[in-house]
Amino acid sequence: MILATVSSQRAFHAEVRAALDGRLRVDNTWDLDYSEAARLRGIPVEQKCIVILDFSDSQAMAVARSVDGRAHLATIAVGGGGSRDEMLELMQAGVRDVLPHFSYREVLHAANRAAASLACAGELLADLFAFVPAKPGCGASTLATQATSVAARLAKEPTLLLDFDIRLGVTSFLLKSEGTHTIVDALLQADHLDRGIWDTLVSRIDNLHLLGSGPVDFSRPFLGERFSALVEFAIRQYTVVAVDLPGSMDDYECEVLMRATRIFLVCTPDIGALHLARRKAAWFRDVRLTDKVSLILNCAERRGGLAVEEIERIVQLPVRYLVPTSANEVAKAVQKGTVIEGSSGLAKQIARIAGDMVSSRPSGKKSNPVRRFVDYFSISATRGTEVEP
Repeated sequence: MILATVSSQRAFHAEVRAALDGRLRVDNTWDLDYSEAARLRGIPVEQKCIVILDFSDSQAMAVARSVDGRAHLATIAVGGGGSRDEMLELMQAGVRDVLPHFSYREVLHAANRAAASLACAGELLADLFAFVPAKPGCGASTLATQATSVAARLAKEPTLLLDFDIRLGVTSFLLKSEGTHTIVDALLQADHLDRGIWDTLVSRIDNLHLLGSGPVDFSRPFLGERFSALVEFAIRQYTVVAVDLPGSMDDYECEVLMRATRIFLVCTPDIGALHLARRKAAWFRDVRLTDKVSLILNCAERRGGLAVEEIERIVQLPVRYLVPTSANEVAKAVQKGTVIEGSSGLAKQIARIAGDMVSSRPSGKKSNPVRRFVDYFSISATRGTEVEP
C-alpha cells in the first residue's frame, strides 16, 4: 500500500508522517506537491493507495477531482468541508473522509478507516436501502419495518433492519422485540464488532434480523464514525440491509444516503410534509442522488386532496408508490407485533416495496458498484444537525 500526502508545505508532510509512523503499515510513502499529483493517476489498479490531501490550498480540489472514481485510491481531506458548498464539492469529487482540522488522532483514525475500506475493495456487499421521512410522523418507520420484514420472507435468507433513530425509534415496539439488545448496544461496540459479538446483539424474527430502537436517551451522542463502522460491518454479513433514518439529515444520515442502493423518501399529502420533501429532493439533486430516490406517498387518499400530478410538481420527484390509509390494519399489526400481509391495498403496496428490495438481487452477494461520489464518507467534527437544502 502507498501512503501519498499532497501539499505545498513540508510541515504538512512531516506532521502526517509523525501521526502515522509505526502505526500504519505501508510499502511506500510519497510526499507530493500539487503539481506532482498526476503521479496518482498512474497507480495501477492492483496497488492500493491512501491519499491525504492538504485542503488549506485551493489546488486541492482539482487534485481530488483528478482521482475521482479510482476505487483503489482512498482520499482523505484535511482542513476541508468548512462550508456547505465545499462539502458538496468534496462529495462530488469522491472524497471519502473529511477532517476539518489536523490532529494526530483524527489523521490516524481516518487512515485506518481508509486502509480497512481499501482492503475490502471488490468484496461482495449487501444492497443498502434507506428509508427517510420527509418529516417526523410520515410513517417511514412503519413502512421500513413492514417492508423489510416481508423482504426477509421473500429473500428466504437473513435480512437486516437497522434503526438509526436512536432517540425516537419505534421498530422494536412495532415488532414487539423490546427488552433485547438494541442499536445503542451495537453502536457502543461498533469499533470492535465480530461475528461472535454480532450474534449476541441482533434480534431474530424468522429471517428478519433486527437492531432496533432502544430506551429513550436524549443525552447520549454518538460520533458518526460509529454509525459508519456499524454499516461497514453489516453490509459484509448480509445481502439486504435496510436502515430506518430519523430524517434530521445529520452527517451520519447523509453518509448512509450517499452509500444507499435505493432511497425511499416517505411523504404524506399534507402541505408541511410536501414542503420538506421538496427541500430534501433539492438536496438529493445537489449531490446527484436523484436516480436512487423512490418517493413513497403514504396515507394516500383516492378522493379529495391534491392530485398525484400536483404532488409530483411540488416535490419535484415522481411518486413511485401510493400507500393507502389503513389505520385499523396498522393498529392491529402493531398490537400483535405482526407483519401486514394479504390482499388489502396497504398489504399489496408493502409487498411491492419489499419485492423491489429483493427482485433485482441475484443469488449470493453481488459486487458493490463503484459509486461516483463516496464509498466511505465521514465527517469528524460536530456540525449542525440540519443540512439545509
